[in-house]
Amino acid sequence: MIPVSPSVTAVPYGRPVESVNARVREPKQERSRLSFDKALDAVIALLVERRSDSFTLADVAQRAGVSTGSIYGRVSSKDDLIRTAHAREMERIGDQQRAAFAEPAPAGETFGEAVERVIGTAADLLRRNAPVLGPFMLLANTDAQIAELGGAAHAELREAFVAALAERADEISHPEPRRALEWSFTVVYSVLARWLALGSTQQASGEGEWSDILADLARMVLAFLTQPAAPPKKRRR
Repeated sequence: MIPVSPSVTAVPYGRPVESVNARVREPKQERSRLSFDKALDAVIALLVERRSDSFTLADVAQRAGVSTGSIYGRVSSKDDLIRTAHAREMERIGDQQRAAFAEPAPAGETFGEAVERVIGTAADLLRRNAPVLGPFMLLANTDAQIAELGGAAHAELREAFVAALAERADEISHPEPRRALEWSFTVVYSVLARWLALGSTQQASGEGEWSDILADLARMVLAFLTQPAAPPKKRRR
């Protein structure tokens, strides 16, 4: 079996989240907690609608049906509110991801079918959460804390992808299976992220049929992983 890096499950939701929580004042009443949850929901809704942080705390309060004062009672700035919303969403998506990759492989599954399944699992996770991930990935260009937490979540997805296929290491012909699986993830993620406009404008998104893209990616990855190693090149004298 290919050695897989130790689980990074605790990384995305460790130090970065703690730095966010340090800026969030804990509510003393259940009512306050519910009001703050509504504010976080409103942040997500506005980010999805506007695909940027071009809104004010007053906009958030109006959308949430709470007072601006109640928001300032919990955080000191809009940036901290957005970072808290981001941490919550990364936790939610992380839970989805771990559950999805924990599903057992079907009995009698061929390696080609395994490649299709693993790519499909990653693709479904990204597509379902693209409306939320997109604006946060754009914010990561200017917010180091969002970038750090998002990068850790990306690393966890990569590890889940690699681990799922590393179980079939005896069917991988590439001389460096681990590197081959990581490269496969990089290509798959890049293609899907472009289609979903993750971290970029939406001008280049949606080109080609989604099902065709997944099928082509599966064929490409399978061929790359199972192609016999090329003989070493002869040195010129």
